[in-house]
Amino acid sequence: MTPRPLLVVTLATAACATDPVPAQPSWQVDVLPVLAANCVRCHGYPTSGFATPGFRLDSFAPTLLASGDLIRGASENATEIARRTKAAFRPPGELAMPPGRELADDEIGVLRNWAGLVDGSLKAPRGPGRPDNAPPTLTFTEVGRQGAVITFAYELRDADRDLVVGSVLGPVINEQGQPGVGPIADLVSGRGEIAWDTTGIAPGTYPLTARLDDGADVDGPAGDADYVEQGAGTITVTAGLR
Repeated sequence: MTPRPLLVVTLATAACATDPVPAQPSWQVDVLPVLAANCVRCHGYPTSGFATPGFRLDSFAPTLLASGDLIRGASENATEIARRTKAAFRPPGELAMPPGRELADDEIGVLRNWAGLVDGSLKAPRGPGRPDNAPPTLTFTEVGRQGAVITFAYELRDADRDLVVGSVLGPVINEQGQPGVGPIADLVSGRGEIAWDTTGIAPGTYPLTARLDDGADVDGPAGDADYVEQGAGTITVTAGLR
């Protein structure tokens, strides 16, 4: 009997390895995904649960809201974020973030390295974005009117699945009682409805402009206009609304 050859199959096992933590994390590529997965459910806008108001972690920069309030963004809180998400950095009794669990080591590394980039402005840098970044898209449609209030429905999407924040600019009455242009709607990724009170706005047809931030560095490291500006249509305010 002729012995059959023994076929030996060798399986090459590749060790699982994670990408190294970047020494200079980018807001869009590295930091925002960590915060979006772990923090913005409570620390977005509006805040939920027991989250402290007055700041948001879904936006890099401060945000002027339609209410007129200015709230801080994540870049001004980079050091605090890194401290609260690492047990070794927290004083006894301070609540861990996120509550009840620790982030993965690579996530903590990203946040710690980003905090290490805080400069004399006390802010962490945005850093370079994704080279092939696709800009976000917005649909903004009037769906109803009642008295002086106009209601809009919106859908804010991003092909790269980035978390997007922004606002729609339109006619406003400033603190001095003068007409001007400012935010009339606050936007976050997904779908929503916005109610805009037009009390005091003179009758007329006005352009609406959306400013959207998906985390990308739009105007270079020295600039601070890191948003995509898109037309959002026009709106007619009639005398009957006043």
